[in-house]
Amino acid sequence: MAQVPQGLDRTLVQELRQKVALGSRVLASFELVDYLGHLSARVPGTGYVLIRSRGAEQGDQRRMTPEQVSLVDLEASHLEGEYRPPDETPLHTEIYRARPDVLAVVHTHQPLATIFGDLEKPILPMQAVMATAVREEIPIYRSARKIMTAEQGAEVARVLGEGSIVHLQNHGVTVAGGSVEEVVIKAIWLENQARLTLLASLIGTPHGMRAEDLEHQVQEAFGIEGRWRYYTSLLDE
Repeated sequence: MAQVPQGLDRTLVQELRQKVALGSRVLASFELVDYLGHLSARVPGTGYVLIRSRGAEQGDQRRMTPEQVSLVDLEASHLEGEYRPPDETPLHTEIYRARPDVLAVVHTHQPLATIFGDLEKPILPMQAVMATAVREEIPIYRSARKIMTAEQGAEVARVLGEGSIVHLQNHGVTVAGGSVEEVVIKAIWLENQARLTLLASLIGTPHGMRAEDLEHQVQEAFGIEGRWRYYTSLLDE
């Protein structure tokens, strides 16, 4: 294990550990992750990242605790924490390296969004504020292999570009954003819009929300804090 960095705000680090654990439990409650999949958060203003530890050792994320969150640097080196970080840590660290604006990343294996990535068909903005999760076309990283090297992670970051979601074809999706709350909620909303797009396609040809109505949803949306309280309230603590 590499040397633990000095001068970190330990209160902030512990708060982020708790938030990563809580977000992981929310994702598991919606069956977007199980023992696989991982959520991370950048320590703001630093090159350090808190990430959910290796799934094979930790099991079901419905019981995720802050102690199961590891500290790594942008080289994906394990700095702190009892458990090893996931094999796909470079997926997260290379996005953080490429995108200074990103403060949280989640990689899921959520089934419906994965199906749309396989078919290379769009997930349409179908309903209300959840439609804002798919304001733009989702790019596709065309490989099902685990993202275990910096080179692979950098290529995913390149495909993601300035967007917030990327398909990992026949693998899952990755969501990047400005907070743990944002990426967790966007992953939930993405799966919801995928489900509605699928159901609509069984009846006819879905069209999705008009662009002007979608932007209206964005402008009228209230803050994310209330939505976060709602989703965390669903957990059986």
